[in-house]
Amino acid sequence: MRSYPKKYDINNSIARSHQLRTFLLVLIILLVSSTAFSQKKTKKELTANDYPLWSYLNTEKLSENGKWISFSVHYQSGTDTLFVKNSKETKTYSFPGASKGEFIAEHWFLMMGSKEKLKIVDLITSGQEIVQGVLKYDLCSDSQNVILFKKTNAEKKQLELKNLANGKSIITDDVDRYWYNPKADALIYTSKTQNSTTISLLNLRDKTLTAIDSTNKDYEYSDVVWQNNGNSVAFLQKPLYDKEKTIRTCIRYYTIAERKLYTLSPTELDDFPTDRGIISSSSTSLSISEDGKRIFFGLQKMMPPIDTAQTQIWNAQDKFLYPAKVQIENWDRIAKVALWWPMENKFNCITDNEFPKMFLSGNQKYAFLYNPMHYEPQANREPLLDIYILDLQTGKRKLVLQNQLGGQTWTAVSIYENELVYFKDKQWWIYEIESGLHKNLTKEIGVNFADDESDRPEEVSPFGNPGWIPEDKTLFIYDQYDIWSIALDGSKAIRLTRGRENKTTYRIVSQTKDQSRKMNYDGTYKRQFQWNERLLIKTEALEHTGYCYWDKKNGLEPLLDKKMNTSQFVGATKNDSYFYREENYDLPPRLLFKENSNSKEKILFQSNPQHSKFHWGYSKLISYTNSKGTILNGVLFYPANYHTGEKYPMIVHVYEKKSKELYNYVNPSLDNPTGFNITNFTSKGYFVFLPDIVYEIGNPGPSATDCVVSATKKIIDSEAIDSTRVGLTGHSYGGYETDYIITQTNMFTAAVAGAAITDYVSGYLWVTWSFEKPNFWHYEFGQLRIGKSLYEDYQGYLRNSPIYNADKVNTPLLSWAGEQDAQVHYYQSIEFHLALRRLGKINTMLLYPGENHVLLSKKYQNDLTHRIEQWFDYYLKGNQKPEWL
Repeated sequence: MRSYPKKYDINNSIARSHQLRTFLLVLIILLVSSTAFSQKKTKKELTANDYPLWSYLNTEKLSENGKWISFSVHYQSGTDTLFVKNSKETKTYSFPGASKGEFIAEHWFLMMGSKEKLKIVDLITSGQEIVQGVLKYDLCSDSQNVILFKKTNAEKKQLELKNLANGKSIITDDVDRYWYNPKADALIYTSKTQNSTTISLLNLRDKTLTAIDSTNKDYEYSDVVWQNNGNSVAFLQKPLYDKEKTIRTCIRYYTIAERKLYTLSPTELDDFPTDRGIISSSSTSLSISEDGKRIFFGLQKMMPPIDTAQTQIWNAQDKFLYPAKVQIENWDRIAKVALWWPMENKFNCITDNEFPKMFLSGNQKYAFLYNPMHYEPQANREPLLDIYILDLQTGKRKLVLQNQLGGQTWTAVSIYENELVYFKDKQWWIYEIESGLHKNLTKEIGVNFADDESDRPEEVSPFGNPGWIPEDKTLFIYDQYDIWSIALDGSKAIRLTRGRENKTTYRIVSQTKDQSRKMNYDGTYKRQFQWNERLLIKTEALEHTGYCYWDKKNGLEPLLDKKMNTSQFVGATKNDSYFYREENYDLPPRLLFKENSNSKEKILFQSNPQHSKFHWGYSKLISYTNSKGTILNGVLFYPANYHTGEKYPMIVHVYEKKSKELYNYVNPSLDNPTGFNITNFTSKGYFVFLPDIVYEIGNPGPSATDCVVSATKKIIDSEAIDSTRVGLTGHSYGGYETDYIITQTNMFTAAVAGAAITDYVSGYLWVTWSFEKPNFWHYEFGQLRIGKSLYEDYQGYLRNSPIYNADKVNTPLLSWAGEQDAQVHYYQSIEFHLALRRLGKINTMLLYPGENHVLLSKKYQNDLTHRIEQWFDYYLKGNQKPEWL
């Protein structure tokens, strides 16, 4: 037996035992306190040299029963890592440089590595296999096989069907490309020899191979598309070398059960336009109808290139501005959509120059046509539309909607045969195709489904229509807070959530590809949900975020609700487990896992552990009142290593409403597209304040000034801020607000404005080149909020322009812009610079060559970040004046 000193003999009395426990407890407390004090004393000041330590965390995948999770960590240096972790144990795998990870059941994990390497990990045995030369892979629907597309040498490729359970493979050589359909569990692939190209069907269930077609070496097969249910495929056969190859391009359509191949050859149809050829593009994609009876494709007219050397003729009566006009040339240059009935070998054009735009009905038996030029020229960004319905079988066309606002939030295609859903006059309506009747779905509900609280002069928009449940023939729509289920016949309307009572917003989150929006030519198909499906819903309130489930049987099931920023929720497909990311301004993002909504949550991964070694600030929600009596919010970020009793400088960052950033963790970084980073400033001993701003139409400048000045005064009065050292900054509309505010007040010691609008008059008479539209809409209906044309409210344009008030500026200003900005012309910054120069004011302007509205080059991001911080350090902290000033 081991001997102990008599004082602490373990065989002593109970009293001595009690003394020992007391002594040890005190010792532990002293040690912990000493350690905590030591840690507190040894925390470091954050510098730019430390920024590369920080990473970004993203959730990836969850295995079907939730046993394994994958997540990725991305560093500013580009050294990224994919992780796989057991949700119940400590077992973790890391794969530097890997991407595109996928689980197969609970057994395997596959990912693409660098240099075309596929890594296969057996999660049970921890065995790993590397397959070289893999270009891409697909998982088969049987949960055992994987399709590998490999490069065997510089020219040849092969297809390998690999069984992970037994390690056996089926190899197909000389494969050019392949297209897999999980519902059919089959793939189409093309193969080439010296003299021919073949397209084949490989059924992965019974391993049978069928040659569909073969052509000579001068042709290729491309643009293969599957019917959704996997019953057929369509593809193009096009010449490789013919300059007019689209004229000779054919469509092939193959039905798998009948093993029958149909061909649309332009030269064999008398009514096929001789000046157009077959194409498949993003706007005129090749597709198969749900019933497999119709094929949609694109037609492109052969036209000479645009002559850029010719004299430009800008006519004020033209529908579009000259640059947009020559791009479409009376719609002749725009590809059209056509239709082929393969069983009948019948062909029709759907769109033409009169109606060049379209979207299909849910069953693809009808097309909705419109011409966005019809009401041009007009001042708004989105034109009004007259929408016609075209019966694809009979060719009959009729007007169904007149003066309908454009945009996909306003008009939605039903997944059924009979309905078009649209938003008009602040209500949701149904148009029934068969009866030709229009029904108001929401008039009797007594709830506002339009955003009447919008402070923009444009017509108020709907809160949204996320999708449908086909079996129930019901439509989901949003009001400001809640989700509603509306029967398409108008018989009932059910509010699924109770957000209005506590001002919590509920919104459906897509979990699968079927729930995501899909392109529908010039529109989109809304999401489709199943009647027995459990919906994932995101919740957001002023100081809370979270998630819940909803289904018809159980209603709403809360999952989590926190005073945190929760995001990137991923649920298992075969049980109730899930994981998600959470963060706070002073807590780096971390991953948490729960086996079900009632179980205890488990922290699986904490990003940026170095965070605890540095002094850091924290955030707080602030409430304030502007001069109109409106109660507003803002977010105040405290300096790192904040000490009560000291006075600190503050940066006020402006851009409309920013209080949603309360819980965002902000990595310190020099790679900032607008040069501003909250954590950079808090680590340097600044308060940072983000106030919410509301606007009065016709007075955006005075509104911003009122809100920002009121908010800043409130913060100065209530916090440890030196009122003589307060800076103001903003970008784009925030840049405009910054420039305007310093013409109205001397509250701010220094300011920085990026990509700012400074002259409402010249800005109004400019082109938004990214839209190829006059800038009228931006001022009359959009963010700039005048609400009238320049000639209806000339004084309003002058009153709200910083440039006409430049003589009142006493604040040193740093301006910056990108020389290729297509949103706000950099001349706006030059105009204000010249005005301040003429007036003898303090202004420095930075102009970045080749850069757009935000900076994309890391070189220039770093440069701008450094200069902005040096500017404020000089004016607000009294640091040495930078040489560039």
